[in-house]
Amino acid sequence: MIVATGNLFSDGHASPPMTAHYGISTSNPAAVVESLQTFMASDCAKEMPARVTLFEPHFNGDNAATHILTFNYQNGKGMDAVRQTFQTCAAAQQFLADGVGVVTQEYQILSTPIYAGGSAPEANVYMLWQMKVSDEAKYATAYKKMMEAQTEDGLASGSYGVNRIMSGGVDGMTHFAYIFGSSMAEMTEALSVSQASDNFKTFIQEVESIREIVTVDAGYTLIQY
Repeated sequence: MIVATGNLFSDGHASPPMTAHYGISTSNPAAVVESLQTFMASDCAKEMPARVTLFEPHFNGDNAATHILTFNYQNGKGMDAVRQTFQTCAAAQQFLADGVGVVTQEYQILSTPIYAGGSAPEANVYMLWQMKVSDEAKYATAYKKMMEAQTEDGLASGSYGVNRIMSGGVDGMTHFAYIFGSSMAEMTEALSVSQASDNFKTFIQEVESIREIVTVDAGYTLIQY
C-alpha cells in the first residue's frame, strides 16, 4: 500500500490540491509578521508553487493557536518543491530560525477540498466549522445541493467549501467547512439570513445523523501571497 501510494503521488499529476495548515502561538505577533514578510520577499520564496496566507484567529475557543499559516498547493509536486526550498534556501532557513523561541507549534493539518464555490474578492475574514463526518459522500451531496439552492435564491455570499483532513487534525475532526467574506459584519449578517432559510434547515436535517460539529472558529486574514 505504501509503495502504491508513493507511485501515485511521485510526479504530482495524480495528486489532488492540498493545503498545509500550521497552527502556531506567539507572544510577539509583530516578529512573526516581519519574519514572514522578509522571507516572502526573497527570490526563492517568490518561485514557490504555493499560495501562502497568514490568518489571525480571534474566536477559536480553547485552541491555543494565535495564528494559522497555510500553504495552498495545486498538487503533491508543488508540496515537494516547497519542501526542497526550505531545505536549500538560506532565506527559508532563516525564517525557520527566526521562529525558534518566538513561536510554539500547536498543530499541523493537511487537507484537500471536496467542494468549493462562490467568490470573495476581499477575503478579509473567515468562519470555520470543524467537524466529524461519518459519511463524506452523503454530506458532500447535501452541502452542494444546499449551496446551489442558496445561490439560486441569492442567499450565498463570499467563497465557501468543504475540505477533508488527509492527515493531522484537531480534536479528532475529519472535515471542515468554511466561508470567507470582506468584513465580519457582512459575513455574519449574510450567514444569519442564510441559516434562517428553508434550504439550510433541510440541509441540517439531512446531515444531523452523520455530522458532529467540534468547534466553530472565526478570524481575520493578515497577509496573503
